Amino acid sequence: MKRPWDYLAGSEIMRMQKEEKTVVVLLFMALGSLSVAFWAFDSGDSLQEGIASAGDEARISVDGLVIEMNPTKSGDNLIMNLDSTPLPVFVPRDSGAKEILGRISLGDRIQVNGVLWEYNGNKEIKLERAEDLERIDAG
Repeated sequence: MKRPWDYLAGSEIMRMQKEEKTVVVLLFMALGSLSVAFWAFDSGDSLQEGIASAGDEARISVDGLVIEMNPTKSGDNLIMNLDSTPLPVFVPRDSGAKEILGRISLGDRIQVNGVLWEYNGNKEIKLERAEDLERIDAG
């Protein structure tokens, strides 16, 4: 009489056919692709990296390529978008928006040290002074 584990060790039940092996390999590839996609397209909700809390203000430091620079229609402020964060960088007029617009170009790699704040229900990085923005590499 055969014992139950005899069926598992070397019997026809555990031998995988070529098609079954292909399916297993494809499943692992799909799982790997989903893992990479989850990591690469993370929504940025975990912004705790680079954030230091100081009382009610949370300071944040990010660096990335400038992919968009838009002066505001009123007030001579500046809004920039970087490739490394979903948060826009807001530069008020009195924090050197015109100076920054003159020395930073699209494609430049910059480092921004600002304050995480909310405007109209959306989070932004607010620059407090022009010295808090440093060009690392020209684009």
